[in-house]
Amino acid sequence: MLGFSLPKLVVLIGIITFVWYGFKLVGRFQELREAEARRRARGPRQAAPPRDTAAAARAAEPMDVEDTVKCRVCGAYVTTRGATDCGQAGCPYGR
Repeated sequence: MLGFSLPKLVVLIGIITFVWYGFKLVGRFQELREAEARRRARGPRQAAPPRDTAAAARAAEPMDVEDTVKCRVCGAYVTTRGATDCGQAGCPYGR
């Protein structure tokens, strides 16, 4: 009567899963309601909080990317433009 069986365990796991995801869904709805209330409380006249202008400027700048090649003497990767001597004999980038 009170023994464990596979159908009982499957139903129990299903109920626990249903309740778990139900609480998660209710929590998401609550967060959305609170965010909407904060937005309305701020009012249309109040501007958005100031952004970090330095970070925005860095994100807008294109990144400089250079090709590199492996030095056959020392194994270090050097840029194809402006490569300098690695200091070992036979370096192909010696000047």
